[in-house]
Amino acid sequence: MEDQLNGQEITNGYSFLAMRDVQAHFADLNIALLAGRHIQTGEGYNFTLVSSYPEELKFFYRSLYGLELKEARVENIDYYYLDFPDEGKGKLNSSDRFREMTAWEIIIALMLLNMYYDRFFEQTKTITWSAVQKEITEGNLSGSYKKAFFNNNIRDFYSDHEWKVLSDTFKRVLRNFDRWGWVKLLPAEEIDGDLVFVIRESIDRFAKLYQYEISQFDNFVDQIKAKRPR
Repeated sequence: MEDQLNGQEITNGYSFLAMRDVQAHFADLNIALLAGRHIQTGEGYNFTLVSSYPEELKFFYRSLYGLELKEARVENIDYYYLDFPDEGKGKLNSSDRFREMTAWEIIIALMLLNMYYDRFFEQTKTITWSAVQKEITEGNLSGSYKKAFFNNNIRDFYSDHEWKVLSDTFKRVLRNFDRWGWVKLLPAEEIDGDLVFVIRESIDRFAKLYQYEISQFDNFVDQIKAKRPR
């Protein structure tokens, strides 16, 4: 009898998959969420779908993957994402299915988070490569950024080659952030420069994940440098 009731619960819990809008767009939403994307307000059919069936989708991911579908809000913007349950890594507990953020990703995300807060009252947080360079050379955490990005070489001037190497690193990291929904990469021709992106509200998720690194940024940079080969 218990097995029969469990079977009925699962059948009822998955019945939303028969809805026409779910059948049309669920595959894209599922792929995005499982890839670590944060789906936020204004993100087309993906957001419409996840915000229309939050309880059904929570049951779906909890029962099939052992993952929690969570919702957060920042600046009146809602976003959804998948998270591991508190007691473990769910059914994705495999090194080829999840990974921690790299040191470069953490450092760059922290910098973008600070730039986001500096532009809190701007409706769109559009960032160019020249703005990134200015943040590194003139921002409140300039010394820490120089130490992190230029291997402890704190100077007033950096060569075009040094900036090019750093720019390539930023582009590589931002491609990941774009997939996660934390930034939106824009065509460079829309604004002067070869690197243009919008910091999205869901970068708030980083602040929740890496509170220690944010509060102890200098110590974190020193730890990274101690691990780098000389």
